[in-house]
Amino acid sequence: MSDATKKVPSQAEIEFLAYQIFLERGGEPGSDLADWLAAEEQLKTRSETEAPAAQRTDTAPTPMRKSAAGA
Repeated sequence: MSDATKKVPSQAEIEFLAYQIFLERGGEPGSDLADWLAAEEQLKTRSETEAPAAQRTDTAPTPMRKSAAGA
């Protein structure tokens, strides 16, 4: 996968995973930067190993809902 097609994790994704790491290590304060960097690295590694959405076969398209106005 080229650098141009790699998914950059969002701040919200990093925050969520960093908090999960924080909880997994017992919620002890003082390692927020380490938790953040570990989360960032895990998400980057994950995005490199996942197939792009267009090539994935394990997810079905979401059906479109009919609007009330069009019914």
